Order: sequence, then structure tokens, then C-alpha cells
Amino acid sequence: MSSGQEIFSEVVTVLGTAAFALSAVLAASKRRVDIFSLIILGLITSIGGGTMRDLMLDVPVFWSQDLSYVWISISASLLGFVFFGLLKKRWINEFYLHIDAFAIALFAIQATNKAWALGFGLPIAPVFMGLITAVGGGIVRDMLMQRPTLLFESELYAIPIALGCALHCVVLSLAPQWSVLSSTLCILLIIAGRSLSIYFNIGVPNWALLGQKFTLVKMREGED
Repeated sequence: MSSGQEIFSEVVTVLGTAAFALSAVLAASKRRVDIFSLIILGLITSIGGGTMRDLMLDVPVFWSQDLSYVWISISASLLGFVFFGLLKKRWINEFYLHIDAFAIALFAIQATNKAWALGFGLPIAPVFMGLITAVGGGIVRDMLMQRPTLLFESELYAIPIALGCALHCVVLSLAPQWSVLSSTLCILLIIAGRSLSIYFNIGVPNWALLGQKFTLVKMREGED
């Protein structure tokens, strides 16, 4: 990995860690959560996906070698706790979605780069590593909080991540010298996909939803 890629990877990981930890605070804004539980949720959200990724890649877990990511997560969670009153503002739900979009984009591309550099299951597996890293921590957080996860909603959530990671893998395969530029553009692509879903309520069409298909089948059986 070139020095430019290494610097980019470090910046991405730091920013993503802070953003994910803050998104956990925002997700818990409507619940009575103590400061210790908030820190745990922040840690799970921010480093959970990366932990799953590294365990699957059979490499040392990233935060075990550099505890600064743990401290970044704890600091972001504490800041969220201190300024918890701001989370009651009406615009906070939309703000949370944008922070989440920023974090998942950063982590997805960073994970794709890491898996590709290790030669793990090229060229497809790095896409899966990007998905797992981006949504893994958030899914565990939502399960612990017993709240619906965006992964199972019709919103554009996992699809932009998969597309961004897949396009980045194409560039890494055909033109690796443009990897840093590709990383930046694919991050912006994922953020744009999430923004379209947030602003214009764009989601998966009804014909592609399992529930919709089941309803149509039941209706036809009723007609018979």
C-alpha cells in the first residue's frame, strides 16, 4: 500500500470512528440511557464492524494495535452525552441520518481497501468486507436497543454501499494507480445514494420487496 493510501486509510478510520460513535448517541436520544451504556453503544457502533472484518480477514483487530480509536469513540460518546440536550431538536433525526451516511461511506471504502491490499478473495470478497464493516456495528447496536435497523427497510442503505465498494474494486483491478481518487469518489457516491433516500424518499421499488410479492400471491389465491 502506498504512503498516500496509508494516510487516506488512517484519516478515514479516525473520522469514521468518531462519526459512528456520535451516531450511536443520536440513535439513543429517545431512550433513557446512562453514560456507561452510551459509551458501550458508541464502542459497539464505531469499532464493531471493523472488529468483524479483521476477525474474518484473520488479522490483528485494528483497535487492539492502536487504542486511539477506542479513545476517539469514548470521547465522541462523552461529547454526545454532554450535549444531549441538543439532540432533542427537531432536525436531529435528519442530522443523524447524514452522520450515519458519512460514517458508512468512510468505513466501507476503507474496509474494501484493506481487504484488497491483503488479497482476500479478490475481486468479490472486498465488497462484502466493505458491507460488513459499514453496517455490522450499527446492526448490533440496533439489536441491543431493540429498534428497527435500516438494513431491513426499503430505504437505499446497503445498495449504495455495495455499488460504491464494487465500483472501487473495478478501479483497483483495472487502474490501481487511481485508488485514492477512486476511494474519494466512491465515498461521495455512497453518501449521495443515502442523501437521495433521505431527501426524496427514494427506496427499493415495491416489485423488489418480498413482502409485496407475498401480498400479491395471497391476493391471487384469494381471487381463485
